[in-house]
Amino acid sequence: MMRLSWTFLLLGFLPPAILRAERGVEQFFAQNCNKCHGADKQKGNVRLDQPVATIIADEDLLETVASVLEAGEMPPAEAPQPEAKAVAKVLERLQNLILKQRPANPLKRLTRDEYTNTMHDLFGIEFDFSGLLPPDHTEQGFDKFGEAHLMSPHQVMAYLKTARFIAERVLPESKPVTRTWEFDVRYFHGSKNFATGGGGDYRDDDEYVLTGFRPYRSNLHLSIDPESHDQFVIPAFGVYRLEVKARSDKSNEGEIIGINLGDGRHPTSFQNIRRISMPHGSKGFTTELTLRSGDQLAFTFDSARVPGRSLEKKPHTGPNMRFSHVKLTGPLTEQWPSAAMKAILPKPKMKPAELVDHLARLLTQRPLVAEDREAFIDIARSQQKSGASMTATARSVLISLLTSPHFIYKAESPQLTRVERAHRLSYFIWNSVPDAELLDAARSGVLDKDPFAEVERMLNDPKADRFIDDFTRQWLQLDKVDDFGPDVRVFKNVRRMTVDSMAREGREFFRHLLENGLSMEHFIDSDFVMANDRLARFYGLPAVDGDAFVPVKLPAKSERGGLVAQAGFLKLTSTDFATSPIHRGSWILKNLYNERIEPPADVLINEPDIRGTTTVREAILKHQQLESCSRCHSKIDPLGFALEYYDPVGRKRNEYRHVKELPAEQKGTTFTKKLEFNKVPIDASMKLPSGREVRDLPTLKAALMSDSELILKGIIGKLISYAHGREVTRADRSYIDSVFDSIAGDDFSLRVAIHAIVAHPEFGLK
Repeated sequence: MMRLSWTFLLLGFLPPAILRAERGVEQFFAQNCNKCHGADKQKGNVRLDQPVATIIADEDLLETVASVLEAGEMPPAEAPQPEAKAVAKVLERLQNLILKQRPANPLKRLTRDEYTNTMHDLFGIEFDFSGLLPPDHTEQGFDKFGEAHLMSPHQVMAYLKTARFIAERVLPESKPVTRTWEFDVRYFHGSKNFATGGGGDYRDDDEYVLTGFRPYRSNLHLSIDPESHDQFVIPAFGVYRLEVKARSDKSNEGEIIGINLGDGRHPTSFQNIRRISMPHGSKGFTTELTLRSGDQLAFTFDSARVPGRSLEKKPHTGPNMRFSHVKLTGPLTEQWPSAAMKAILPKPKMKPAELVDHLARLLTQRPLVAEDREAFIDIARSQQKSGASMTATARSVLISLLTSPHFIYKAESPQLTRVERAHRLSYFIWNSVPDAELLDAARSGVLDKDPFAEVERMLNDPKADRFIDDFTRQWLQLDKVDDFGPDVRVFKNVRRMTVDSMAREGREFFRHLLENGLSMEHFIDSDFVMANDRLARFYGLPAVDGDAFVPVKLPAKSERGGLVAQAGFLKLTSTDFATSPIHRGSWILKNLYNERIEPPADVLINEPDIRGTTTVREAILKHQQLESCSRCHSKIDPLGFALEYYDPVGRKRNEYRHVKELPAEQKGTTFTKKLEFNKVPIDASMKLPSGREVRDLPTLKAALMSDSELILKGIIGKLISYAHGREVTRADRSYIDSVFDSIAGDDFSLRVAIHAIVAHPEFGLK
């Protein structure tokens, strides 16, 4: 009743011209839609025989109706079709209604990554907040959207705990004492010694040997003395220099060492904090790590050839990693007072109001509201009256500000102020606060008039790596590529570091296009790939030296190139043993076309009867027979099936190899599981809704290239979503079209697209 009353109230205030437009929309629905979406029948739980003002109130419904009409998906092909002019006219009216109903951009808080980077840039200290701040929720693949930034009591307490953790470490009571610890083979421990029976970790004279990668058992960790197995524990928070003497043996290529946190005696929950690339012939490495009190270090041989699925005691003949010495120095103190202490307390004594204003400006670059300012001053005044030191007082004020909405939430006016615009740009490209140079450009008006120079400076800064890492991780879901396997019983020659390289390829591809100003059409197809030594070997390309990614020209007949030919994407959209055409097709629609394809939450999808089907193709075609599924699956399935000639780890194949896990068999006291393999021919030909046939990867890429305008606009929409922290809608169409048109003369350069997004007037709006 309340919603209905609001509808009539809204109608009463609409101008006559808008009312006439709405009546035209209602008339179109009555003639072409209400038979299936009216009082008697509501296919897909959609009802259109109601006042347009009621439909307007449901933003998702309005978007969906406009989208399916524009795509020609409705009315269905078997129904009478309206004239093209009538469809164009109603679409124009719906677009105008969408623009008038454009929702406000919701309040956004700092994500965990943004919070981490901000603390680093403000105080010059590396923090790991994964155990303090909860992970962020995502909306449409991104964690920056305000809709996902709910604040629970648990999260408030997490921010308080995190603020205390920060304040205690940036404002310590005394200078930390730097110490040095040295460990040789007498202090090294690892997994059970299988030296006499086969594989495992063992001592060999003055070296300790790792032969395999077994996350649950194979590692080298440090004891406190030669006679004890008690692990060495980091005594205090700070930066530590780690110098390791290690070498690979029986290897003719570079290898990878993992540095992990966790108890090496029970390493089921190791946290990898760094991977060190060891070039062939290397004798060791030096690195610096920020560690916390209580941390325990352990080393793993991440590029080992033995994945460790089997515990059989077979002699190890492959490469191994030999450690002879570890030296640890820290906490390192370059200057005292530290840079962070000087930034927080520029003077030895500060009055309460002076301290609060300084810290607020440092953290937020804007003055506090008078009422809130007084509350923070009271905290400082109370501390000083109690006899607290200046450091302790500053610590209390810092904790209060870090847990306040002034810091946690981003300030955005309807028309962004110059400083707010600088913050939006900085959190777009650096995932952190603006630096002094960017703020100066903003306050002087230069950023508003011509942002090109500042954007170029920021893209050339090492901090732009954060944008590359974070955007590609979320857009391409790179963090999920290594979620499983590969199972060595099925994919015997696919090493885990090759899978790690697969997960990195998409990011390095994006980086190469951005840094070199190349066309976004390369995302669809390219005549090169980004590869390191392992990935080049996996793809059968000319050898690449080392772990770093470089562009590699593809042979003339290669099907690789573009995102959908990358092994990481093909593995991401598969299961342990099988490919998933639906996952592959839906990934393309979501991430390249930027389409929303989730079924409505209130639509009941009954699984079709697929008994009697003998192939994946038959099962999917039966699934398409469901009325509630057919609209999306007619678009999804052809895209996914065209990729069936690539297996679950992205290798070319000519037939299916179905895998069935048989019941465990007992041999003596052990149980073993065997696999059964069946081969089935592949038939990947299908037709897109346009009638175009796709049957393999080359024809799929040709079809995608024919849709290049739609795909490039989809990718531009992804970039805008990330930059603004909200989902793009049809209301953003002119924004996206403007960016697309402005970069056409630059061959649709990814770098120029970033510039165009920032220069557009919409970038300065909430």
